[in-house]
Amino acid sequence: MTRFLFLFILLTASGWGWGREGHALIGVIAERHLNPVARAAVGELLEPGETLASIGSWADAVRGERRETSTWHYINLPVSASRGDWRGFCPDAGCVVSIIPEMTARLRNPSLSRLERGEALKFLAHFVGDLHQPLHVADKGDRGGNDVPVVFLDRPANLHSIWDTPILMWMLENDDGLRERLTRRVGLWERRKLAGGTLDDWAWEAHAISRDVAYRRLPQGTPMVLGADYASHAAPAVEIQLQRAGLRLARILNEVFPAKP
Repeated sequence: MTRFLFLFILLTASGWGWGREGHALIGVIAERHLNPVARAAVGELLEPGETLASIGSWADAVRGERRETSTWHYINLPVSASRGDWRGFCPDAGCVVSIIPEMTARLRNPSLSRLERGEALKFLAHFVGDLHQPLHVADKGDRGGNDVPVVFLDRPANLHSIWDTPILMWMLENDDGLRERLTRRVGLWERRKLAGGTLDDWAWEAHAISRDVAYRRLPQGTPMVLGADYASHAAPAVEIQLQRAGLRLARILNEVFPAKP
């Protein structure tokens, strides 16, 4: 419990992405589903000792010094919006939906240096994860829940931040099989099902979870008091989104670096 509370305090403050634990899990899932060519290419682009799991939060770490990347982590699709063209909600500087194909193209580009392609890989790994955090793709006039004060398990936070990390940490503390379920190697048909769809599909899928899960059962009051009931309600969505993110990151990398016939 001490570890949980420490990570809760440390990571709730960031409000960025899934937090280190979530992005690391996404990296592990992806690594376990890479083809040999993609695995070797990723290893060549990363520095010695780095893995997709270890670099998952790199884009958050450099956010302060790389101000141009600040809008790349999210897109503010109104919760009330129906599926359609997201481009009207994406600023000229870029958003999480537009930046993924841009980084994928940079990763493919043989004219770029190893350093440039390695950076594109780090950004790509992070932003695929961010796209699957429901409150990174939805907004209710509250900056994706950042302006919604809550008390979660007796700790002050905001709605966005508890979806980044504390709900996942609660799940890991209360479900001994979660990590194994998430990181197991899945079969071909399950992988195709979970990793299928287009980038647009993925964005609107996460948006629907934000609308139907993250926002739907909020109580009255300021701050809103949330506990284990809310975490239990959110847990299936958190689990499936982490798994989808990892498998879809692997899919992108396997398409960039296809296996040899």
